[in-house]
Amino acid sequence: MDSDFIVALTGSSLSYNYRELASRCSDSEIENYIRRTRDLFDPIAREFSDAHNTEWFIRSYLALKYVLGSTVLANSAEYAENRNLQVTLPYLRYYAILNCSRSFLLTLPCLDWRGEKTIEMTHSNILNLTGDKLKRLGQRYEDSLKPRLLAAKDQRELFSYRFPSSGLGIFGDDIVSVDEAVSIARLLTELAQINLACLENRVGKYHPEKKFGLLDIDDMWHTMRYDSNTASLIDDEDYSRVAYFVRKYRGPACLAALATDGLVDEFFGAWSPVDDTDDAGDFNADRQWNLLLDVW
Repeated sequence: MDSDFIVALTGSSLSYNYRELASRCSDSEIENYIRRTRDLFDPIAREFSDAHNTEWFIRSYLALKYVLGSTVLANSAEYAENRNLQVTLPYLRYYAILNCSRSFLLTLPCLDWRGEKTIEMTHSNILNLTGDKLKRLGQRYEDSLKPRLLAAKDQRELFSYRFPSSGLGIFGDDIVSVDEAVSIARLLTELAQINLACLENRVGKYHPEKKFGLLDIDDMWHTMRYDSNTASLIDDEDYSRVAYFVRKYRGPACLAALATDGLVDEFFGAWSPVDDTDDAGDFNADRQWNLLLDVW
């Protein structure tokens, strides 16, 4: 299916290049997924309020950050593969998939928001729920992709807790390759993009002139505070970006719309070398911003 037609089905006014869906899925699978997603968002959109707007901003911002994080991981995996840094590959491939799974789940209309409990779901719950929800695209996606999600987890864990002498060769043909991880992560990203585009469309249908605000609630801290066992850290860049959205955000927006030039530039810039040396062998975090999400 042509990307422009997918955009039209969601009702979005923003052009988007759905590379993975267009090549992987049938027209009927995409049409059914979008129709069902819009139907599920209908009751949310009818009763949409500032409280709903705040919840969906938090969910959307976190989803975007997960995708951008996965992009750094996936680009790092490609770099590591080319440089024979094999020991890093199970970790990078797995977390690229896991974070895009989180993004997909956060944007689903059928997943209730429970604040920190939603963010802190176990890895097994995230992967199993992602596999289950992929069934909405078609049973074959649950059947084929859920085992690969779990295989990526197993392969990462084997090199976290034990260390086979044969290295990655122990997995044989069952190994989750970098290309496969990128493909799965991109599919989940595009579904998250569709989910939020459908929400934006439904809210616009029922409240065409309404501008919603963002409430000052505790859950907003989930977008900028990072708690660990030893410290609670506030990210200044997140704080600045959230403050920007508090001023500008008036209703739901898809991932690509939230990914402003300044946000994306600063996010990837944080992973650039700390000095100004121009070594051709250095990892370039600025390469392929659009590896997963279609942003430039």
